[in-house]
Order: sequence, then structure tokens, then C-alpha cells
Amino acid sequence: MSYKLSQRYAKSILGLAIEQGKLDAIHKDVLLLDETISGHRDLALMLKSPVIHADKKINVMSLIFKNKIEDITWQFIELVVKKGREGQLLNFGKSFIEQYNVLKSISKVSITTASELSEVVIQSIKESLEKVIPGTNLEVNTSVDASLIGGFKLQYGDNLYDASIDKKLRNLKTQFLDQSYVDKV
Repeated sequence: MSYKLSQRYAKSILGLAIEQGKLDAIHKDVLLLDETISGHRDLALMLKSPVIHADKKINVMSLIFKNKIEDITWQFIELVVKKGREGQLLNFGKSFIEQYNVLKSISKVSITTASELSEVVIQSIKESLEKVIPGTNLEVNTSVDASLIGGFKLQYGDNLYDASIDKKLRNLKTQFLDQSYVDKV
């Protein structure tokens, strides 16, 4: 499934979910589908395998998902497998989530720090960002990277703000190695 095709599939199921009043339920289904396929390499390989027949793939997917997801989502999975595009279900999931986030005005922010942040600090950061980025629902994801030494990295959309000690040390090193400021006698 190419990017454009996954966008079209996502748009179709998004429209159907809105029409039937099941948008949030379908979103949960797609998150489950995305998480399950991403987290299980064998499942992803099975879906991409041209050797395994579509009927067997549908049976496996049925055992995993059928009683856990909405009928719309299940019918979509069946359709994709029957059309031979099951290896691209992850691309569909990512496209659906992107379109859902746009529809719901959800913006993702990633914060990487040298040590774990408390919930109070995360909430404070979220409130500060909501003032700077009005009209959106922020979804804040945090991660820890001890190599930062201190400070943080904040990513919002295509923007990255790096206020880590590691970055400042690398900048200092570059400045010291730059000999352009030394008088040449």
C-alpha cells in the first residue's frame, strides 16, 4: 500500500467512523492494531509473506482481533487482506492516526530529559506549551536519555529545541577547535 493509497483507505474508514458515530472506538482499534503489529515481528513478517495464503492470514488476524475490535475495523482488515495489501497495515494505521489527530486538533510533543520527569513537571510543561500553542490538544510523550547530562530536548512537529548540556558542550568544543578567532602573527 503506497502512502497515497494508505491515506485514501484511512480517509475512507475515518469518514465511515464519523458517519456511524464510532470515531473514538475505531481510533482505539487502530492503535491496538498498530501496537500489536509493531510489537510482534513474527506477525508483521507473516502479514508480508507472499507464501502464506490470505485465508490463513485472515484466520490468524481473526484469532487476535475479531472479538476485540469494532465490526467496521474487522471488515476493513478482511478487505485489505483479501486485496493482498496486508503487509501495509502499519502504513494505514499511521495514516489514520495522523488524520484523526488533525481532525481532533491533537498535537504531539516529545520531551527527552536526562532523568525521569514527575507528573507535576509534565503537567506544568503541558500548560506552558498550551499557552504558546493555543487551540490544540497536546499529547506529551516523555523519554529519558542519560547522555543528555542535563537539560532537555523538545520536539513539536518538525521543530526541535535542544537545550541539553550535551549540546552545549558539543558547541563549546566546536568553538574551541575553531581557530578563526586566533590572531595570526
